[in-house]
Amino acid sequence: MTDERIVYRAVIDTLVAQCRTGQGQVSARRVVAGVWNENAEVVTDAAPGQHEMNLLLAALTPDQRAVLAALFAEEFASGVYNALQVLETAGIAPFVPEAGPTASDAFLDRLDDWEWPTA
Repeated sequence: MTDERIVYRAVIDTLVAQCRTGQGQVSARRVVAGVWNENAEVVTDAAPGQHEMNLLLAALTPDQRAVLAALFAEEFASGVYNALQVLETAGIAPFVPEAGPTASDAFLDRLDDWEWPTA
């Protein structure tokens, strides 16, 4: 396997990790906790939407927050998928399609726990 393909796979796997346990879970964790910004009420220059989001989340049941959290996590992954499609279309290495799945499809496959092809 070429160095470029090793980098390609590492980037895809890092993006998957971000979706599962990194930045892709930050909003979802806040939603499940029922608090978007714990400082929204004490920081005078906090964005007004922060307080409203706290109020909204407090009004939801735990089951409703779980559904909303899943939506936030899926939207993060969707953004990663779309960014990979843009990189492919722009012909940015190492995301230029070769034989096999596109980078965006490889991302979805890895997100679903598929193994990398051995070839």
